[in-house]
Amino acid sequence: MKSIVWDFDDTIANSYPGIVSATQRSLRENFDISLSKDTIFKESKKTSVRKFVTDLLKDQEDPKQAVKIFYTTYFRYEKEYHDKITLIPHIKNALDYCDKKHCMQFIVTHRDQSIYDLASSLGIEHYFKEIISVADGFKRKPNSEMLDYLMNKYDLKKEDLWVIGDRQIDVEFGRSVGARTVLLNAETIDFDYDHKISDLLEIEKLI
Repeated sequence: MKSIVWDFDDTIANSYPGIVSATQRSLRENFDISLSKDTIFKESKKTSVRKFVTDLLKDQEDPKQAVKIFYTTYFRYEKEYHDKITLIPHIKNALDYCDKKHCMQFIVTHRDQSIYDLASSLGIEHYFKEIISVADGFKRKPNSEMLDYLMNKYDLKKEDLWVIGDRQIDVEFGRSVGARTVLLNAETIDFDYDHKISDLLEIEKLI
């Protein structure tokens, strides 16, 4: 049986407008750092918001505390956008296709506990055998810990495992256990990947 591990933000859901705005507002409000939304989006997509912000605040007097302060404000602002989050085009087509193929599907995300309410409000939670987050105590991507957990719990085989996401970190995450990877990204990419698609309908040609 094939198994699919999906990223959430910008793979299943169009949530980056809220993520970028919350990042911009928190940096400006707490540290008087003003960055364009385009800069924040591009830098965050390279790795993650946490990596981007941690690097940005590394020269603060207490960098760890600065990151905590950032996130306290960030989470408050990002939550304001939850009711504006929509599904990525054709994600339900892709989820339906994988479901009809009897694939076991999961979400693995860096998002906090809000993932559970969002999956429910977007009407997609029934597609997934399990949803897990770093908020559950797991190490962040590309560390393999979350995949190791799923593979052990559900006896998933690497040769039947697909990891789908929108960033290099998702590719590295899948490769950390020998899974096949699919990068959802329409832009020109300067890193290695297994498969690249610009529309989720293309999933049907791969899996």
